Amino acid sequence: MGRRLSQRRKLMKAVVMGAGRMGQAIAWSMDKFGYEIFLVDNNSKNLFDTEYEFSKVSLIHASSEDYFNDNAHIVISAMPYHQNFSIAEKCIESNVPYCDLGGSVPASRKINELARKKGATVITDLGLAPGWVNIIAEDGAKQSCPESIKMMVGGLPKNPNNYLKYNCTWSYDGLINEYKDSCEVLVNGFQTIVQGMEGLELVETSLGVLEAFYTSGGAAHSVSSMQDRGVKNCYYKTLRYQGHRDAMRFLMYECGLDGEDLKQAIIKACPPAEDIVVVRVDVDGTVSEKIVESCDKFSAMQKATAFPISSVADLIGHRIIEGPSSYKDVPYQTFESNLNQLFNEVKDAE
Repeated sequence: MGRRLSQRRKLMKAVVMGAGRMGQAIAWSMDKFGYEIFLVDNNSKNLFDTEYEFSKVSLIHASSEDYFNDNAHIVISAMPYHQNFSIAEKCIESNVPYCDLGGSVPASRKINELARKKGATVITDLGLAPGWVNIIAEDGAKQSCPESIKMMVGGLPKNPNNYLKYNCTWSYDGLINEYKDSCEVLVNGFQTIVQGMEGLELVETSLGVLEAFYTSGGAAHSVSSMQDRGVKNCYYKTLRYQGHRDAMRFLMYECGLDGEDLKQAIIKACPPAEDIVVVRVDVDGTVSEKIVESCDKFSAMQKATAFPISSVADLIGHRIIEGPSSYKDVPYQTFESNLNQLFNEVKDAE
């Protein structure tokens, strides 16, 4: 590989809101697609300590409330979900295409309702889960008329070395919320609510037998979409090494740890470490599984989160995707081509 996409595409503008670990990986990805990058953050350390090189970048020290670029071909939010609506609203009112990593079904629903009302180009929830796994599931649903779709993702330590058999490579707060909150699932054609951390099952994967259980957020709007397609059963579960769920339930429900106490316990026990990501979709027994490993430049979680949203953002920027959209509107082969380009680019850079 090594041929930059920018050699065959005109320079376009991508605004990335948030210069944290995911935001920087997204900016790197959009740079590889040949975009001029506007990286925005009010945290100067995040913004100016970036270790990545860009062909053309503007580092903008400002809050998401204070900065807006109405000449952008795409705005990508890598901000916490509670800040997404204000960013999306500006984009929708100014007819600037928008996408985000999501993370909250109510917040994304509010954004999508406004986008439909205005006819704006918007896709929410485009990270790993929700995001990549849902796009794979939608492609699987298009190939047949399935009865059952099971989506599973695991962000795991490559070498588990603590009692929880886990090392956090993203948000500790987000992790806890996923475990505690209720989850939407599709059972026998009807939407229903189940509790996070329930539904424990063992699953054979390329990494051996893992445990899977319900967690919130990962299904995003796939449950409703699959119901509309006539799918009878659909759910999202998180994959972990065996024993993790019971250990977490012990801390949360028997020890009574909550909020900051629970967060600090996980931080002390599970510091960031070399990771690996498993993405697994089962469509009526036909399994698609992808493994993402870390490298010197990015963690596995960074790649598995930033590369999918950037691959879709490029399609939005070039108007291959237009209007209020969701996972079913992503042309899978073109998306996968973009995704493979990024995985090859990072491999060439090592």
